[in-house]
Amino acid sequence: MSAMQRQFDAGAVPGHISNVCPPGTKMWLLELGWLEADEGFVIRGGNTSLLSTAGQSFVNKRRALPMYACLIEHPHEGLILWETGSGKDYPEVWGPQVADVFSRIRYDPKHELRAAVEATGHKLEEIKKIIIGHLHLDHAGGLDMFLDRKDVEIWVHDKELRSAFWSVATGADVGVYLEHYLKLGL
Repeated sequence: MSAMQRQFDAGAVPGHISNVCPPGTKMWLLELGWLEADEGFVIRGGNTSLLSTAGQSFVNKRRALPMYACLIEHPHEGLILWETGSGKDYPEVWGPQVADVFSRIRYDPKHELRAAVEATGHKLEEIKKIIIGHLHLDHAGGLDMFLDRKDVEIWVHDKELRSAFWSVATGADVGVYLEHYLKLGL
């Protein structure tokens, strides 16, 4: 091994600068169920059909959308969860309007966040950090399982957090963000 590599391994360049996972880092892809939505929904201005309009002639093609999370075992930071899925009680928590647009079509016990994490040999209680790409239902709905924990850091981009607070405060994008997981004490 070269002297330079020994210096890197000893931490001469911190990992967040070198952008390299330290030796021993492991990752698991967790399948957290499937939603279905009109394929035009993701295109701004696209026509959107709902599950409740499935029998009508104007219905557009619908697509199955997998919900995934990543569990990262970091040798220094511990367990990190990237995304949390929609959460076990998705239809009840998010309400009938959102559940009509994004219908959960597949959700078995193995898709529950706790079960998916345990299938890797870890426990939900071992998670120390959560990274949320954005606070929509299919990415952050599982935050409910962490709201009472003070030992978990929850990371989200400041622009996304401001957007979520604004949306809840003004009623814009009703149903897209939930007020109960926008607690300042988290």
